[in-house]
Amino acid sequence: MSSHAVAPPDPPWRASDRLRLREFALSDVTDLARMHQDPRVRAQLVDDLALDDLATASGFVAGMQAFYRQYEGCGIWCAERAIPADADAVAEAQAAHAAGDIDDGLLAYVMAPTWRFCGWFSLVHVLDAPDQIEIGARLAPEAWGNALALDGGDWLLARAFADTARTEVYGYCAPENRSAAHCLRVLGFDRVGNAPYNGHLAAQFRLSRAHWEAWRHLPRRERLRQVLRGGQPAQA
Repeated sequence: MSSHAVAPPDPPWRASDRLRLREFALSDVTDLARMHQDPRVRAQLVDDLALDDLATASGFVAGMQAFYRQYEGCGIWCAERAIPADADAVAEAQAAHAAGDIDDGLLAYVMAPTWRFCGWFSLVHVLDAPDQIEIGARLAPEAWGNALALDGGDWLLARAFADTARTEVYGYCAPENRSAAHCLRVLGFDRVGNAPYNGHLAAQFRLSRAHWEAWRHLPRRERLRQVLRGGQPAQA
């Protein structure tokens, strides 16, 4: 496998004010295993590698650390979501700052969010079709329902299409995973059909560069509106 993806700058990378990505570290093994111990997560997967086991999760992280260096610009990256600072602590700090009791640096420290593991985002070549590159996401249930997948998906697509030779990107999900399919459509993908994927049959989605160039400039609310009314134009 060879990667044509453009290597991003040093992590962590801000996908949005509430989401950042970085390379997996061994300190993430427990969080990774815990996420995969949740049956709600496993029910959404096309395949179910036993990452709920600490030894398997540790091997996955070690393998991914080697993968990052071998295929710069591609990988499965640890995702962290922003947890806002305590509102009462912020209010007290702002009052102290206004009174001149604390400086700008301390105020910024109190107001800064903390970052908590919430899953992963991926940009990798497809095993069953190595000429294709796909985006993917796997999020813990506490991160569901707030469009973090769209934040990360937009970042992944910008990384993928930073390679000017790339003409299309793919996405895959379990055929019954309606939420993942909806997310892919909001990102601009069209459903192609079903295709082999890691030993299973998955729903396949495709996004052309030409469509992405136009679609990405639409406000997210407008993208969602077009998808809901079925008005998304077919891709060449």
